[in-house]
Amino acid sequence: MSKRIRAAGLMFLTTVIWGFAMAAQRHGDQFLSPFTFNGCRAVLGGLCLLPLMLREHHAAESKTPLLTKRDIKAGCMAGVMLFSASFLQQAGVGDAGAGKAGFLTAMYVVLVPVLGVFLGKKTRLFTWLALLIALPALYLLCVTPGAAFTLLPADGLVLMGAFFWAGHILVTDHYASRLSPLKLCTVQFFAAGALNMICALIFERDTITLANLQNALWAVAYCGIFSTGVGYLFQTIGQRDCPPAFAALILCLESVFCVIAGALMLGEEMTGRGYLGCILMLIAVLVAQAGDLIALRKEKCHV
Repeated sequence: MSKRIRAAGLMFLTTVIWGFAMAAQRHGDQFLSPFTFNGCRAVLGGLCLLPLMLREHHAAESKTPLLTKRDIKAGCMAGVMLFSASFLQQAGVGDAGAGKAGFLTAMYVVLVPVLGVFLGKKTRLFTWLALLIALPALYLLCVTPGAAFTLLPADGLVLMGAFFWAGHILVTDHYASRLSPLKLCTVQFFAAGALNMICALIFERDTITLANLQNALWAVAYCGIFSTGVGYLFQTIGQRDCPPAFAALILCLESVFCVIAGALMLGEEMTGRGYLGCILMLIAVLVAQAGDLIALRKEKCHV
């Protein structure tokens, strides 16, 4: 098996894991409030990555501290974005549904290059085309029939979360090439976990019971261990031999598995209008990545 095929396989498994995580999140929402659920998930994910981070530092035989001030600063910045994005997504997924929430979250793929314009980065024609396709998709997914241009509150929360997911990617992109990805990710999970736990103790203390924690245990375990720990590990290994543009294209399939997971695990059903919106959103996500794929192909042709 070639390295490229193995890498693509790992990336594909990552999309399956992350897609089914949305269904687990909706199950957890029935028993745990957003801050509590996300706090447990983030801390568990950080604990999963901690041994890998320690092993990496030991293998490097570096005399520098395990975590520098720059590592902590970057991890905290990413953690704040992750905290905000995950809260909005978790707060809306219960009413929006796993499938719809997955496709609305996929808007971050389109928003990343758009927000990048404000940071002085160039935006391709494909990005603007993707936005034109995404707008009717959002209308079909979010606007209630008979109530023109009215978003359901849950849909609005998930959509707002997409902006923070886009911001999280831009922050991560800024530091990933300068710092250890494992250190950056581990610190951000503990930072996000701490913020969520503090908010949970302030706003959700009455809902934190042993019975609720037990009922949501499998959802927290799946999201913390598999979606965060295993998913990140597979993505990291896969991207060693997988071009970034091709990797992003594979990861776009996450939203498809959100719909599949919602149907299989939660019995969710969508109307024809909703499925059409999902298809258009997936097309928008793919178009947003098309420019990178074409640019990558041109680079290979010139080599």
